[in-house]
Amino acid sequence: MLVEVLPAAAQPVTELPPCITDDLREDAIKFKAEDGVELPGVVLGSGSTGVLLASSSSNSSCDWLPLAQELADDGYQVLFYENRDFRLRDVRNAFDQDVLGAAKELERRGASSIVAGGIAVSAAAVATVAGRIPGLKGMFLLSPYRAFYTRTSELDAVRGIGAVQVPSLILVPEEKQPQDAPEQVDAEEDLEAPNLAEQAREVADAATNATLESMPGELFFTTLDKHPDVRNRVRAFVRETLPAPSFLDRWLGPIAGAVVLLAMVVAVVVVVRRSRPRRAETVALD
Repeated sequence: MLVEVLPAAAQPVTELPPCITDDLREDAIKFKAEDGVELPGVVLGSGSTGVLLASSSSNSSCDWLPLAQELADDGYQVLFYENRDFRLRDVRNAFDQDVLGAAKELERRGASSIVAGGIAVSAAAVATVAGRIPGLKGMFLLSPYRAFYTRTSELDAVRGIGAVQVPSLILVPEEKQPQDAPEQVDAEEDLEAPNLAEQAREVADAATNATLESMPGELFFTTLDKHPDVRNRVRAFVRETLPAPSFLDRWLGPIAGAVVLLAMVVAVVVVVRRSRPRRAETVALD
């Protein structure tokens, strides 16, 4: 099979997939990864508590859509995005750069605290750069690779998760998985690899504050629309780790600001009225 390879200087346009319907495209954005690659994404919800859902060669924005909508309904600002184009020859697997760019975009949009998550390779990407994600409060890693090494990437989840102390939830499928989840990918050689559960256990063992759980599901939990139990577990973890502002909290700030503004306007009006010279009173003489 022939694959078109573009010059390194060219940036093929990455588009959102058809699963992002017209109503969701109103919330579509474009942001730049840490290395300058432009990526399309979607932001649902708003506020200071953010959730970052990372993509890579092992998953796409479609996989995150059900969870993203539920988290937005829970009161979070959620950013998920489409993975970079495979034709980006020299940087096509630099998924850690996408995570950092997405985190900075969330921060730019007002999220001061972030929980980040990924699936398989994107989980490894999140863990790799965990120490550089602004305001990181927790991570959820679904079937994480412990490492992903190629000519264009060096992702090391074990080293990355060991460098932070935030709570981490690591989920793997209960069913025994085939030996097809590589310990590391290398362009030069094909390495025999342990299954996903063993890789996830190594990632969890390297962490200072991680919970490893197994749940019913397929290889990577990529079809999250078919795994409500996994989505509910992730939502519970996010709520425990980073509670979303209540309805009162979300409106208290704007209401207080409006009251202060009104008080300032009233004060200005009073001062202006007092500073005006009084009109001379005319007294009618009989």
